[in-house]
Amino acid sequence: MITHTVLFRLNRPASEADRSLLVERLRKFAEDPPYATGPATVEQSLLLRGESPRTADVLLTVSFQSAEAFPEYAGSPAHVQLLQETLEPLCEGWWSVQFES
Repeated sequence: MITHTVLFRLNRPASEADRSLLVERLRKFAEDPPYATGPATVEQSLLLRGESPRTADVLLTVSFQSAEAFPEYAGSPAHVQLLQETLEPLCEGWWSVQFES
């Protein structure tokens, strides 16, 4: 099993409207992520550490049966649409890691 985890950081200053929109769109995507073993998980940060260049706003976790499924996921129309219509306009950055679980 491969796990893909991404931390998203909204453009600063981050508005509540942008935070809500990002979470809403990620949760919609997470219902049926392409090539995944099932729904993904989306978690919103409580921002307990306050505002810092080292804090993220939202986390996404997606699981795949094998590493071969990941490139298919990354190139899928749904993923590309999410990147172009949501992540690029709303986020100043995101960091991902893939690992075997």
